[in-house]
Amino acid sequence: MRPKAPKAGKRVLLEKIPFIWSKLNFSQKVTIRNVFRYKKRVSMTIIGILGCTALMVAGFGLRESVSNMIPSQYGEVFSYDMSATFKNEISNEQIKAETNDILNIEQDSKKYISTEMLFNMQAVEILNKDNKQDIQLIVPENAKNISEYIKLENRKTGEKYSLEQDGIIITEKLSKLLNIKQGDKITIKNAEEKQAEVEVKGITKNYLMHYMYMSPECYKKIFGEEAQYNTLLAIEQNDIKESEEMENQLGKKILENKNISKVTFTSQTKSIFDDVMKNMTFVVWILIISAGLLAFIVLYNLANVNISERIRELATIKVLGFYDNEVYDYIGRETIILTIIGILLGLISGYFLELFIIKTCELDILMFDTRISIWTYIYSASLTIFFTVIVSIVTYFALKKIDMIESLKSVE
Repeated sequence: MRPKAPKAGKRVLLEKIPFIWSKLNFSQKVTIRNVFRYKKRVSMTIIGILGCTALMVAGFGLRESVSNMIPSQYGEVFSYDMSATFKNEISNEQIKAETNDILNIEQDSKKYISTEMLFNMQAVEILNKDNKQDIQLIVPENAKNISEYIKLENRKTGEKYSLEQDGIIITEKLSKLLNIKQGDKITIKNAEEKQAEVEVKGITKNYLMHYMYMSPECYKKIFGEEAQYNTLLAIEQNDIKESEEMENQLGKKILENKNISKVTFTSQTKSIFDDVMKNMTFVVWILIISAGLLAFIVLYNLANVNISERIRELATIKVLGFYDNEVYDYIGRETIILTIIGILLGLISGYFLELFIIKTCELDILMFDTRISIWTYIYSASLTIFFTVIVSIVTYFALKKIDMIESLKSVE
């Protein structure tokens, strides 16, 4: 018996628009009809390309989020170069005297430190309804100049914040964890078990750990005492921050002071976190490579299925006088249309897939930057097109090898 005859074709939507349909040639009309004729295969092709593109967008997007987190934290948010921690038992007057000594440290008559400011940093507990979280409270000596060392601004709107006398600013991830909004009032409990209620004046961007910022006037108002400064944040001279050896010399000279318990350089902190992030980046690259291989396999298999299912149809048009290039165009145009549709849907789906992965895997103390650059979309679309071109080349040679006589033989 001969193979079952294909279903009778139906008019497609474009045929009802004469202005467009009349301008298409025969091959273009056949291509459009075939796209609507083989709905299952078309759907599988689009879903396959969509999935591959989405995985690559998610992979490249995750790579950006992971690699940008540390530079964003120690560049956009923290702009100081060094922190020195004082021992708890000394007074504010002693700390200011020690700070002057640190400022006067020189190498070849040149000072290491450009500018500095004292801060109070202490662990506190935030209580909001049934939720609570341990965080670090930061109180600057001079609230007006905090932006030189720590930038307080809203990530979404870009609004810059200043510390007021009767309110606090908290970091974005903390606000999400405790469901706190700007204008809410929360309870703070310090190490001495003193509690105070204070209003949230702003939510600032932050990518690592949880912080709360408060002016010294607000601290004194709610806790009834002045803040005890215990940390010095400093900005180094340009030639110092560019030299690891000179930073080490500065650290040794500062630690000669018995009232200093610890010195930390931002460059060293960034280096430690960069090593951790490299492992995460390696995993992301595996995802990207796997998505690329999956794209090739899916497209290749779908192309083979397309040819095998339509072998008699393709052999028939070759018998009717179609050249090899025309036979390829007969199939190739469908692939191009479906690839474009799949890529466009995949770019959109990839964005939401990356958001889902980040929300699922993100730790409480981390907040990845979910902004995806235009290059992520370009790379993902380009790789999908690259694999499509390779499959198209393989398909072209497969179509040339079709045996017209064997393909058209009756199935007895």
